[in-house]
Amino acid sequence: MPVTRIFSSCRDLQSFLLEEAAPANLIIVPHQRLAYQLWHRQRLENLEAGTQAWEPLPCLTLGAWWQELCRHLWLPEAPASSLTRLIRWRRAMEAGPALEGVQPDLKWAKALDETYEILCRHLLALTDPQSDDPPLVAWRRQVTQIFEALLEEEGLLPPARLPRRLLEALEQEAIRLPGKILTVGLEKPAPIEELWLKAVAARSEVHRLQVRGNPQGVREAYTLPGPEEEMEWVAARLVACHDRDKVPLHRLAVTSPAMDDYSPRFRRVLAELLGPAEQEGRWAYNFSAGPSLGETPLFAAAFLPLRFVSWGERREELVSLFLSPYFRALAEKQADVARWDRLFREQGISQGWERLKAAAVSEFRPDSRLLERLEQALAALAKGRQPLRDWLAGIKVSWERLGFPGELNETEALQYRRLLDLLDDLGQALDQEAVSGPELLEMLSHGAKEILLPGEGVQEAGIQIMGLLEMRGLSFDRVFCLGMNSGCLPASPRSLPLLNPKERSLVLGGTYASQHRFAADLYANLLGCAPHLTLTRPLEVHGEKQVGTPLYPGPWKEAPDWAPILSQPQPAWLLAPAVRAAFTTGGGDKRPDRETGCLCLPLPPELHVTHLQTALSCPSRFLFEVLLNLQDLPDIEAGLPPRERGNFLHQVLARFVQRFRRLLSESGSWQDHEALRILRDSAHELLGPRRDDPHWEAELERWLGQEELRPGLLPALLKLEKERYQEGWRWLAVELPFQGLTKAGWPFSLKGRIDRLDHHLETGEGVIWDYKSGEIPAGTAIFERLEEVQLLCYVAAVKQGLAETAMGLAGVRAGFIGLKSTREKHLRHQDFGKNAAHWEAALSAWEDLVAEVARRLQAGDFRPDPRPAPAKNRQGACEYCCYPLICGFRPEETSARASEEE
Repeated sequence: MPVTRIFSSCRDLQSFLLEEAAPANLIIVPHQRLAYQLWHRQRLENLEAGTQAWEPLPCLTLGAWWQELCRHLWLPEAPASSLTRLIRWRRAMEAGPALEGVQPDLKWAKALDETYEILCRHLLALTDPQSDDPPLVAWRRQVTQIFEALLEEEGLLPPARLPRRLLEALEQEAIRLPGKILTVGLEKPAPIEELWLKAVAARSEVHRLQVRGNPQGVREAYTLPGPEEEMEWVAARLVACHDRDKVPLHRLAVTSPAMDDYSPRFRRVLAELLGPAEQEGRWAYNFSAGPSLGETPLFAAAFLPLRFVSWGERREELVSLFLSPYFRALAEKQADVARWDRLFREQGISQGWERLKAAAVSEFRPDSRLLERLEQALAALAKGRQPLRDWLAGIKVSWERLGFPGELNETEALQYRRLLDLLDDLGQALDQEAVSGPELLEMLSHGAKEILLPGEGVQEAGIQIMGLLEMRGLSFDRVFCLGMNSGCLPASPRSLPLLNPKERSLVLGGTYASQHRFAADLYANLLGCAPHLTLTRPLEVHGEKQVGTPLYPGPWKEAPDWAPILSQPQPAWLLAPAVRAAFTTGGGDKRPDRETGCLCLPLPPELHVTHLQTALSCPSRFLFEVLLNLQDLPDIEAGLPPRERGNFLHQVLARFVQRFRRLLSESGSWQDHEALRILRDSAHELLGPRRDDPHWEAELERWLGQEELRPGLLPALLKLEKERYQEGWRWLAVELPFQGLTKAGWPFSLKGRIDRLDHHLETGEGVIWDYKSGEIPAGTAIFERLEEVQLLCYVAAVKQGLAETAMGLAGVRAGFIGLKSTREKHLRHQDFGKNAAHWEAALSAWEDLVAEVARRLQAGDFRPDPRPAPAKNRQGACEYCCYPLICGFRPEETSARASEEE
């Protein structure tokens, strides 16, 4: 039977191994980090003793030992790689019974493979049906039976079945065992591991070594507001331990039961504080786990040509292809691609190689040789289904034509080698099976996620950062453990949807009790990792209050000397360039006096009405947008840009009114079917070239509807227009231009275009209409606050006789036609019901406001002054401004107080 021995610290355990183990023995370690630490101590002790040469202690993980035994056995089956198994699981699902909600894809294949490994590790039945199996579990058993048959037919052995084969070989005396075997970190072995160790113990001497640390090793247990503050505080403490307490960096460690959550952010924290992991041959820190191959820029770039071809020739992939530093043949055009991208966005070209190429050629005339090289690379990646060997040949041709991967550093060279290994592995897994481009990309993505790369730094130097599982058996001087909240340690039960309740109760981590036992063993080992242990935890995560782990019974205290690093930073954080700059740069909070900062820029002699609206809303925005012509790069948005959608809606309505007005003058009566026909024809003609875009097709359906099933926006508007026609209103003009609008004291004139002008047959009065596809402004914004001035401009232009068609009207007013939706509050004619006196008063106030703003602009005063100003949670005129980073505007405290009083 195995002999169990318990140590109070990991250092004592390592000392025991160094004294008792011999080259003929075998040490089973939980991970290779412990092996490296043992070899390092062995080397130092031998050097100190004057030994000239020595044999390193034989250290292997249990899985590595099994693999080594397998190689010596020369089994008839070949090991099945991860990708090979996923492909066979997918085939088994396709051949097996169908189950509602289950698709034979790699996601389900991975879930089945993980479940298969769990069942094998816990010696649970794989295919034997159970009377109480839910449908999903019964389906799993049937698919598993097909999967095993496929592997057997091809002579493949899944790794989860290897321990069983080794046990058979052990019983047949086909395995030679070491004289003594010492295991570390196997406090709770899985049933198959326990069975193996007992079988080995019957034939060899087995010692189980465990660590149960002293709870007194926890010297400090602190709380901080959140994870970010927790990491910043711990980073500062690490620096203090090294500088003040003289602890060597490699004797400092940081761990967490939730290291997957902490690691990406902690990388950024250490990079801000200490810089890169390696500087001039010296190492500051080391992360045990690096990214997966699928998370690296090299992998993302490698298959950009394939993604472009397989995902609909999208603009995003084409632009990324040019911007990537890994394609040398395209590097010369990197400076131009931003202009190309802007052109594509402005013209609404989201996909299609021919359309994208035509737009770039017509506007910029790029090098024909470059385009030819790119077309050759894309042509090599034929669309449709084909065997993997053809795909791989096409990928290599595209890489060659585009100069991939270029010059690589040492880290990237390793990633590239692993990428080539992945392609070889995939070739063996797929054999002659034909796949499509999207399927190939999915397989590559799954395979790349399984390939873990080493983290920054080296294990022999720098602060060591690793997960709690990796801490088993390791020895340090100081250890900081982050995230010690309940829910992290112990964690919630594992999600095992493909197991039935009985199976889950037998699986490690399948229940709360099992997770608690597992967490207790991890915590006991953590207590032995260092004589000085500091626990930390955040009080709040994602807005939710947290409680500490139940494994630590002691009190939690608020972390000392903690404060936000930009208010009262700890001394260590003054090493960070950003923090140091914040405290050493003076004058950054000063704002120019009203008399300073003037710009001598002449105003144009003529402004468009929309430009005047911009000047009245904010002089600073007028400067950037109108005078300097600084344009915002259009955002990548799902759907259609609101401005573009509104422009086309205006054009459809203008074309309809012009055509139907002629018919009305000829027939003298409103004909519903003709009105609807002309409306539909106008919409289809204008949107014809764009109907390949599904967004425009959906917009067209929103406009026109589906007959009686779902009335559209424009047919609903026709009903309102018909009512107005019957009341005596007629369309007088559409898209009516004007120019030369000016008043006393204005240094410029105005021009614009009126959407529509109606007049009444009996009264002779006129109404100016402005189409609004968004919210209709309130009347107070027009008549009192003067924030919306377009209608006032149009009324003034008509009154001055600047619009020829509008001559001879008996009074004129203006309003909006809401076109946001078919709701009653959104689809309506809003003329505000104001009389002539109201319009005259508003026009007089508007003239004075324009003159005042014009004087300010002429004086060169373009400081930000938004109208309406931001107040409380309302952004006012700043809401849709794209210049907040250069205008420097901040709401004054007085404005905030005034808005609160209101």
